[in-house]
Amino acid sequence: MSEDYDKYLKSMPIIPDVATKILSIAEDKLDISFKDLEDIIKVDPSLTAKVLKIANSAMYARQREIKSLQMAITLLGFKNLKSLVLLVTASGSFARSQQDPFYQYFWKHGILTAFLARHMAIRCNRKDASEDCFIAGLLHDIGQVAFYNADKERYQPVVTALIEGKTPVEGIENKIYANDHRQIGASLLKRWSFPDFYVDAAREHQSLNITSPHKASIFIVSTADLVSELVRTGSLEADSEHLLGELIERVELTDSDFQYYKTSFMTDMQKDPLFLECRSLFGIRD
Repeated sequence: MSEDYDKYLKSMPIIPDVATKILSIAEDKLDISFKDLEDIIKVDPSLTAKVLKIANSAMYARQREIKSLQMAITLLGFKNLKSLVLLVTASGSFARSQQDPFYQYFWKHGILTAFLARHMAIRCNRKDASEDCFIAGLLHDIGQVAFYNADKERYQPVVTALIEGKTPVEGIENKIYANDHRQIGASLLKRWSFPDFYVDAAREHQSLNITSPHKASIFIVSTADLVSELVRTGSLEADSEHLLGELIERVELTDSDFQYYKTSFMTDMQKDPLFLECRSLFGIRD
């Protein structure tokens, strides 16, 4: 990557140590992992309070109030809690910019994509990958933030296209930068020491020619990405509509599944305390 593009990565906030440490915890030794996770989170009282607040909003918390990190980890599981911690740390890193129209669009799209990706993974019998798909869905377009933070005025044509629903925007980005947000996003997540799946999802979402070994999960994230945009705007550009049709076949969603996501999923999410809490976390207004 040239020095020119390195400046876009440098425009991003430093990811908190807690997020990097949590991502590095091995999940194959759960007894050790649970203790490590608790030790990492509890040193930050503000993070602990926010995680417990969100954990208590989750439907899967069952009617019991979660009063401690240990209880949260036991009830929610390692991957669920990891997702919540990353949500909280991400919202804190960008708190000053929440009311900016670009950030309103970005996090609104990312949160809906994350919840769609998690639901689709479960629907497609890939429950084991559902939380990874959630995080990948939240962060798949993070390269857009790097471009925007570095020079808001230069990126404005892309922002306008995004808000107006004129996607994909890679063509506009390539005219301006000779590069696009997918490559920048992948480089950024790699710099932040995120696992390979998230790096690959940032680089290869919205492609049918995926080289990553995580192809099946990336197809789910890509499907969720396009359905999220369809829910927001009511229609897609012709190329995106064609791509969505191809992706639906690859992830093996049924026609009834697609109709549910297109027409009813958002209605159900408006009744989901966790979804609403996540939107509140990022200051989403509508």
